[in-house]
Amino acid sequence: MRDDAHMPNLRQLIPDASTVKSMHSGDLAGYMLEVLFSMSARSLWNRRNFCMGASDEYKRAPGEGGDAEVARACAVAWSWLEGHWLICKDPEQDHDWYIPTPAGVDLRDRAGVRKLMEAGELPPHFLHHSLLRDVLPFFLQSRFDTAVFEAFHRLEIAIRDAAGLGDDLIGTRLAARAFHPEDGPLTDSAVEAGERQALMNLMSGAIGSYKNPQSHRHVGLDAPEAREMIIMASHLLGIVDSRRTK
Repeated sequence: MRDDAHMPNLRQLIPDASTVKSMHSGDLAGYMLEVLFSMSARSLWNRRNFCMGASDEYKRAPGEGGDAEVARACAVAWSWLEGHWLICKDPEQDHDWYIPTPAGVDLRDRAGVRKLMEAGELPPHFLHHSLLRDVLPFFLQSRFDTAVFEAFHRLEIAIRDAAGLGDDLIGTRLAARAFHPEDGPLTDSAVEAGERQALMNLMSGAIGSYKNPQSHRHVGLDAPEAREMIIMASHLLGIVDSRRTK
């Protein structure tokens, strides 16, 4: 049986049934994992028991049946947990009995699952290698302003290093000098003049638009905005790398 005195049930964490029904399956799965780990008994590590129990929690009135839509939402979220290898079938039991995986034990609550989801929003294989250590951890901690600043700071450092320029040039002036369409050390003279000018503008504009604001104030970026900016920084870093031998 459920030990309600031990930790909150799903309805105590999400009071409104309509919220449960409208949530992204991953977000609901995070709450469900938290409930599962809060239980002193093992009875809820059964898919049917959990989903029907949640359905009963959202009864409109005593004596009425449970909320079938809540049960379905929980079933989908349960599949999300299984599909992301946070829970698995209990090898010692039949039917719908589950146990946590090592990854599930590590995450164990809604905050941990949210980090997993955000990691999926910024897959490591999309990133330049220099951003894996210096940027991705900030993104996973939801420190989005810091993650974007560090991404474009890494771009600035890469430009200075590849161009062999000194510390007297910073930010947009550094990018403009390195990619100057006539004599920039990182410009490609074989490319049409308009394209060389456009690349200089792109490098300077990216640093000016995305690094400089983070240097002076709290911008308040969300995950999708930060992801787009970091992927742009990764792309520009790849361009810088390609110019190191030119």
